[in-house]
Amino acid sequence: MNPAQSGSTPKRSGSTRSGPARHPHVAAVVLNWNGRDETVACLSSLAASDWPRLTMIVVDNASEEDIEPDLADGFADTVLVRNSTNRGFAGGMNAGVRRALDIGVDYVLLLNNDTVADPSMVRGLVEAAGARPDAGIVSPLEFFRDAPDIVSSAGLRCDLRHAYQGPPLRLGERDVGQFRGVSEVEASSGAAMLVPAPVVRQVGLLDEDLFLYVEDIDWAFRMRTAGKRVYVALGARLWHGVATSSGGQDSPVVSYYHTRNSFVVCARHAQLRGPRRLFRHGEILFANLLHALRCRRPLANAGAVLAGWNDYLRGRLGPWRRGSEAPLP
Repeated sequence: MNPAQSGSTPKRSGSTRSGPARHPHVAAVVLNWNGRDETVACLSSLAASDWPRLTMIVVDNASEEDIEPDLADGFADTVLVRNSTNRGFAGGMNAGVRRALDIGVDYVLLLNNDTVADPSMVRGLVEAAGARPDAGIVSPLEFFRDAPDIVSSAGLRCDLRHAYQGPPLRLGERDVGQFRGVSEVEASSGAAMLVPAPVVRQVGLLDEDLFLYVEDIDWAFRMRTAGKRVYVALGARLWHGVATSSGGQDSPVVSYYHTRNSFVVCARHAQLRGPRRLFRHGEILFANLLHALRCRRPLANAGAVLAGWNDYLRGRLGPWRRGSEAPLP
């Protein structure tokens, strides 16, 4: 059951809890950008975790609203990292990961703020990672927050030689007790990623040039290149609001970054030549335009797709500089 919808109230205690030395130290990094209520709900679920060595780190990405009073009220031991500018998902998370590594944790858990974690989720992730020395990323089984028994993702299949990767694994499947064990996948959805600290040091941080979206796919493929694997612990549960911080899947922001970064990551990890490269190029553009035309604001989203394509062609990465696009060739 989704803890946010159960009859019990998550305990709003401090975020660092001591435990036996045999319990690895986990730091959960939660990124906040003008999403105070979402972030507080996420922290409340983490505060109810049964894992005894858990530190919560909140990174504020230059929000207009101040989250510090909420942390002081209910999560006094939480580490707050402030960014002076909005550094996107990659840059924001990296700031928190750096702080976690400075603390000396064993694992870093990157967690979207629009998620609610089951009390046993951290335990399930750590146990799965600890049993697999080749683990690079271990993610939980994700459910829709507004449909708590329906799966939103059990990981991703990713053939970067093609534009469309297919829907997340097990998408839309109702949980009737069939999910057990640990599955290997090609990439996780990125909403929750437990990574051993030595792997972060070996592979490096998220690519801040990507800024927002598809940086999790890039990270997974970098880990696989380094000999690490990506897993989903099916007994570890998470409920996800899905893209609330960026305005939802219909947002032009999503269309822009998904288009531009899909071109970048596919070219980076699956180099093609000749007609195959041109065909994939057309696939990426067509797939993103088709999605844009199905959105509530089709013209705005189609314009964002073309802007993302244009910036890819010109090698423009980092944050989207709206209005700076040159005419299409």
